[in-house]
Amino acid sequence: MKLLSLLFMITTSFGVRVILAQSDNCTRTNSRGDYKLCVRKLSDTLASKFSEIVVKELGSEYTAHFEIRTAYKVSRYQTTDDEVLNSIAEKLSYKLSSATNILRDMNNVINDNSTPSFTHPCPFNSIRKSVFIKSFNVYENLPSQDPKNKIMGRFKDLKVKRQYFLSHMDYATDKDCTTMPHSNLRYLYHKIVHPDPKLVVFIIDNNMREDSLQHAVHVAKETAYALQDSDMIALKMTNMTEFLKFEDTCSSDGMSDLGNATENNKLLFREYLSSLDVASTNVSPLALNKELKKMLAQRDLPDRKLFIFLTDTKVMKNETWLKIFPYSANKEDNLKFAIGLIYENQADKNSSLGILHIDKWHTHTNNHSVMRLHINDSGVVGQVASAFISLLPGHYGSKEIKIEGPIWEATERDFMISLVLPTTGGVLGLDLYWSDLAEDIVYFKGTNERKRAFVMDFSGIVLMHTFFPRPESASDKIKFTKLENVETYSFISSVKEEMLSNNVGNLTMSEQNSTKSIIYSWKWIGNLYIVCIVSERLEPAVFNKTNIFFTRSNKEILFHRLDLFPPKAGKMCRHFKQIATIDQGTVYLSPSSFQSPFTYLYDMGDGQEAVTYMQNYLAYLKSVAHGLLSNPGLKNEIQQDVGFLNSILSYYKRQHLHGPYSKYIVRRYAVTESGVLVMFPGTVLEYDYEPVRRPWYTYALENPDKIILTPPNLDVGGAGYVVSISYAVKSSFYPTMVVSMDVTMGFLYKLLIDSLPLCAMSYVKCFIMNNRGYLVSHPGLMDPNSSGPIEQQHITHKESMIAIDMLNHKGFVTKRLCNNFYDKTIQRFYEFNTSLPNVLSNVVSGDHCVHYYIAAIPGTNAFIGLVNASCSVGAFCPCSMVDRLCLNCNRMEQTECECPCECSSELYECPNSNVSRFNQDIALCGMMLENNNHKSHYFHNFAENLKSCFDFQCETYLTHSSCLGVLGCEWCQIDADGRTTLSAPFCTSQSTCFNGVLGAVTPYGEGTLGHVNRDAFGNYSAIGPIAGCIVTVSLVIAVAIYCYRQNVTTASCHNLYVDGPAETWHDADVQMSHLQSDDMHDQSGQDKLLPAMEIEAPISPYRVVTGYRRPHTAGGSDHGYSTMTPHEDSEATGFSVNEPIVLSDDTKSDVSCPLPAKIKPRLKAGDLNITVLPCGKNSIIAPVTVHRHMEAS
Repeated sequence: MKLLSLLFMITTSFGVRVILAQSDNCTRTNSRGDYKLCVRKLSDTLASKFSEIVVKELGSEYTAHFEIRTAYKVSRYQTTDDEVLNSIAEKLSYKLSSATNILRDMNNVINDNSTPSFTHPCPFNSIRKSVFIKSFNVYENLPSQDPKNKIMGRFKDLKVKRQYFLSHMDYATDKDCTTMPHSNLRYLYHKIVHPDPKLVVFIIDNNMREDSLQHAVHVAKETAYALQDSDMIALKMTNMTEFLKFEDTCSSDGMSDLGNATENNKLLFREYLSSLDVASTNVSPLALNKELKKMLAQRDLPDRKLFIFLTDTKVMKNETWLKIFPYSANKEDNLKFAIGLIYENQADKNSSLGILHIDKWHTHTNNHSVMRLHINDSGVVGQVASAFISLLPGHYGSKEIKIEGPIWEATERDFMISLVLPTTGGVLGLDLYWSDLAEDIVYFKGTNERKRAFVMDFSGIVLMHTFFPRPESASDKIKFTKLENVETYSFISSVKEEMLSNNVGNLTMSEQNSTKSIIYSWKWIGNLYIVCIVSERLEPAVFNKTNIFFTRSNKEILFHRLDLFPPKAGKMCRHFKQIATIDQGTVYLSPSSFQSPFTYLYDMGDGQEAVTYMQNYLAYLKSVAHGLLSNPGLKNEIQQDVGFLNSILSYYKRQHLHGPYSKYIVRRYAVTESGVLVMFPGTVLEYDYEPVRRPWYTYALENPDKIILTPPNLDVGGAGYVVSISYAVKSSFYPTMVVSMDVTMGFLYKLLIDSLPLCAMSYVKCFIMNNRGYLVSHPGLMDPNSSGPIEQQHITHKESMIAIDMLNHKGFVTKRLCNNFYDKTIQRFYEFNTSLPNVLSNVVSGDHCVHYYIAAIPGTNAFIGLVNASCSVGAFCPCSMVDRLCLNCNRMEQTECECPCECSSELYECPNSNVSRFNQDIALCGMMLENNNHKSHYFHNFAENLKSCFDFQCETYLTHSSCLGVLGCEWCQIDADGRTTLSAPFCTSQSTCFNGVLGAVTPYGEGTLGHVNRDAFGNYSAIGPIAGCIVTVSLVIAVAIYCYRQNVTTASCHNLYVDGPAETWHDADVQMSHLQSDDMHDQSGQDKLLPAMEIEAPISPYRVVTGYRRPHTAGGSDHGYSTMTPHEDSEATGFSVNEPIVLSDDTKSDVSCPLPAKIKPRLKAGDLNITVLPCGKNSIIAPVTVHRHMEAS
């Protein structure tokens, strides 16, 4: 027994000694120690610090200090699904019936068969310009609306984009409106008049003059554009036996001779034709005839077939060319043959095109001419294209009002819905904004209560869904899809059947092996649409809040548009690049705060009118006597929410100016569910900013008891890379709100080092990642020697070896799939278990020298990791370096490491596909979240003349740890060449030394050597000007020597192409999803609020398009799945941003230019050849690709 007790004492004392030693190891250098205890201690320390920040800095418990006796009581009731459904249906029904009435009135005016086509207005109005239906000059008899309608009436008003009549007599082309491209209208016309599926075979003779070939190409492109998805196209060149290959997802090799006229195939068609060259020879007509007959023998071809042969007058001289067509004696084959004959008049330098309609090859062509037109302008080219399709039999009998669309209109950044009425003479139509009609679906509230809403047409296609991106923020076209691909439950076909047969109804369904019940409530809108609300109930919940308290506050409300409504007593200043004030916080109303978000956005784009509307909103918000002023279109709860949030601003001001973390926090803000946002320092925001669709808000509401850390993103306001810390505050007495702050990226790293000094050691890396595996803080993101991107960096990118090992921990990480139905992709992403109880370390204990420890930070969505690496290991996770496509879409193994990626789901829509594979419980990805799109340059310019709000005094911080994370400051450690370490590193302003490299170009396009923030050196001594003079003189001498050497030798050619830091690639045009060259966006009317991605930066090699066109990805939005970012590319040849020769002031001129006199046109494919002139006579220029090595884990 004594032996046992002695043994116990020895082991206990040994254990205590080990614990003390390990605890000691947390502060001492020890490359061999086990750091589990250190990491556990660090996670607890960080948890308490984040908790303290949320309580003390964001006031998450501030509402508890409100005195109930100074508050008034309000009852708020949650509306039922049926009430919301009826409201949506009534509003949509009202707008469509208004449009129907206008259409019928137009029909009463136009009853003459000889009326030509027209469009009104023409040219179409600029973006977001008001087009209310008032008295138009085109018709005398149309009813005009009283312009003095009540304010509330405006929010139900219909916004009409354009009215038109597409006449049969001129093939739907308005000759008086040639400034407007009619492509969409022609597409619409043929969809109504020629709705049957058809096969159109283009045979293009490329053995003719270049001018003639170009005319043929233009006609073919326009004809193809007017075809529907159900039509098929084929393209045959006369100098080749092969057909052009089109995308066919359902075929074995993914390609086919015939392609459906989808967006992708039309794009392939246009791109191929654009690259056509004149051929020297032709294949014989009989050989071509044989190929065409072989094609006609294929199965499942449409009944109607049209062959278009585009050639020059050689057909008139040599009739053997007429044998090219595959004639048939059987009339049931429905074959139509047409020749587009291009006549070149060399003397007058003009061309004309005649259409010859052929029945049999021996028929004389002159008797069968359909039309002959001069084709020197685009309007006529479209008319010719329309005439070709009109050779097919049309449907002219229908006289019912139809609804068509949505069709994407790039100039509006919106979809158009066309309400059309076929008449004997043509087609009457109205174009309506889809964002207007479907606004209640786009801004539907209740996603955090597991609800969603959608609009479906009677063919079962979902046309608008709560999870779709907002059209105005979409980076690419939305792909509309069938209901079965959205609601992927086994019972959905029976639900759909019920919806299509009953005009109103409710259905409660439950999934097998699940307690969850799903309720579908729907209502028809005439015979045009079905509106449906889906509610997933896990358990019954009571949402009604009967006693919500609001304090009566006489505090002044300051609206965010400080440029229009400056503070009365306070001063305006500049907070980084934003107009701001530190006297008081500002209030911002997002589009979702309004009863009609579309009308609000529409009004805000209307110049001077917008100011009047804002004055009305302000007057209403400030009115103390509730009910006296009429509501100018805000939701009912907005006035109370503004008063509630406005009272928290005094607390934010006190903390921001005097709190312990004030020098690390960029801004603080709070948002209610209704979309009201308050912010300190008070700042101007873009009018279309929608806080409730941002990751920091959404993730906080989905995890109500967790502090949410959002990975770094580039701050729109100019503060560099910031991390958001947010928290949802839910109370039975106050409105639900999310409080949040933006802190510098360096602040989090400083927290790590201060809590565990070991993190600063060279062989140790400490990092924070969120529950999706995206890095929030990592030394690689702060390293001036690193040339990788900073936003959206995943653990699989930076620490591949650890990611590979972590996948072996059961219950810690799960690979998941979700269905992004609006871009037809299946997303793959990681989910980490935040309730992890212990510290995890290496599963595979090999000989390698990398050991890691990872623990959850309690009360947050994040993990703390520590890597002890005495060497570098070259492990990597497979990732596509050009897009987000998974390298193997056929299988997904839980233990195989790969970067978050996506696969196309279009394969599952093929008729012979195994649909059950698609229905394997793949959840919906959820709402498309929005990220910064950096378009506040108008306000940046306004702010340039203001004094800075805060004097950061970076030069007073003498050590790296004191400088780290301070607002606007950087620890400058690398010289301007980007390689040499400074002998005496120092703390200076961010614009002078971005990311620690002296003179590096910032992502905002400034900060070249010598361009210094005007406030940065406010407290410098006289040494500064003297040093400046010396530098200037040195530069002059250096330039003189350089010029002299240029004249005497050719050996001084500088290699400007080096592996430049990717942090400078912040132009969104580098993002491949924005390289669509076909839908050029008309910028008219948007110059004041021009997105950065639409301002051309100086030409640089980063902009060279490789010709690769990737499928749409999650783009600028962060579901937590994106891996490629706007500034990320794997292989690029770029100017070194650190090479002083390259760092001219041009780099900063365009990006912050608010009101360009004219927008530079986007580079076309042919303009992308960038030539660097050689320095010497005998220089050789060779294209070089620099391959960047992956960072060693």
